[in-house]
Amino acid sequence: MSAAEIAVDEAPEMGLRALKKQMTRESLADAALRLTADKGLDNVTIEEITRQAFVSPRTFSNYFSCKEEAVVTAGAQEPRVLVERFSAAAEHSPPLKALCQVLCEFANSRTKDQLKLMVQKMELVQQYPSLLPFQAAQYDQLEEELRGAVATRTGSDVDTEVYPWLVAASAVAGIKSAMRLWARSGGDGNRLAELIQDAFNQISAGLPAPRR
Repeated sequence: MSAAEIAVDEAPEMGLRALKKQMTRESLADAALRLTADKGLDNVTIEEITRQAFVSPRTFSNYFSCKEEAVVTAGAQEPRVLVERFSAAAEHSPPLKALCQVLCEFANSRTKDQLKLMVQKMELVQQYPSLLPFQAAQYDQLEEELRGAVATRTGSDVDTEVYPWLVAASAVAGIKSAMRLWARSGGDGNRLAELIQDAFNQISAGLPAPRR
């Protein structure tokens, strides 16, 4: 499911005003990524980004602190969407298994263009170190929201018990590792879900050393 399709599906719940803001944010992020890929990060200005998104430069500051944040946001799934799908998964499934299922479904729902965009963004992050803190912040946000969702699902206390912290951290480490390896190996769409599944299987098994 594309970001636009997700937005339409959520429209009755989030309201038209919130939907418009989400679409503006996505338009700015997509323009920032496209320009950076074409011209290089140092040669892109906020004025160019807003011109392509058909908004004013002042509007940009309502959504992003800088162009680097906008680039990293492009094509990213909102953490809350993944967390909501995890929370809605069958209660009898262990948390890591439920998270793996949600993430594999996400990978399988990506179109060829969306997968290409994901690879392109990961390549840019490796090329421009100034993008790294914003990517790290995305993963931190996802981990934080997953931590709370795991605690709620399992009846554990996020303030006193290590379990929800470990599950959330393991899940984020698994998705990061799978996506980085996937991008380095060419970004084959069929392989992303396979790598995610493999990562979660190994984590669940206690990371035994591979047999040679």
